[in-house]
Amino acid sequence: MLITLSIVVIIVMILGYFKMGKVFENEDSEKLIPYIGVLAAVIFAFQFVNYPVPGGTSGHLVGGTLVAVILGPWASVIVLFLILVVQSLFGDGGITALGANTFNMGIIGGIVGFYIVVFIVRLLNNTSIKKEMKVTIATAIGSYIAIVFASLICGIELGFSGEIPFEIAIPAMIYWHILIGIGEAIISALIIFYIYKTKPDFITTELMLGVK
Repeated sequence: MLITLSIVVIIVMILGYFKMGKVFENEDSEKLIPYIGVLAAVIFAFQFVNYPVPGGTSGHLVGGTLVAVILGPWASVIVLFLILVVQSLFGDGGITALGANTFNMGIIGGIVGFYIVVFIVRLLNNTSIKKEMKVTIATAIGSYIAIVFASLICGIELGFSGEIPFEIAIPAMIYWHILIGIGEAIISALIIFYIYKTKPDFITTELMLGVK
């Protein structure tokens, strides 16, 4: 399973590389790159705090949906991959789990989370809520759903690995991430709201989100 997930991640990252190229064609890359670095550092700090989960694993904030809303769904996979590589150098996660972790946090947490945000934004377009609040609310909900869904997938992966039985891994991961997801939603929403108030151009996905 680790090999399969790694192959999926590699394919998505290659596609993401070319997709991100379009962002840099349309944006002032000299100004955008430092912001990407700051965002990656913030996500790295989020993830470095681990909460023990019964069954022998752990949980933490992810930030995949947050990255996707700011830079695009494809960028989330690349940014999360780079963060996880650095973390593995500190003994957190490990190289062998890099594919699975990137799949869970970058693809599920980022790409899936992003399209949940898109769906919610389009529902909120039927209201009179201001644009920045639509994206803020949608990011909070999308981040929450994405991290809980990613925890479900992680629990299934742990079960298939044989390290932890399904009946222990899945409930433990979901239960604790239901709680951790509250923090994920609040922090992600606050960051999006702050960016809209200070540097709205940094949100490069407004057309994709369909916000009005």
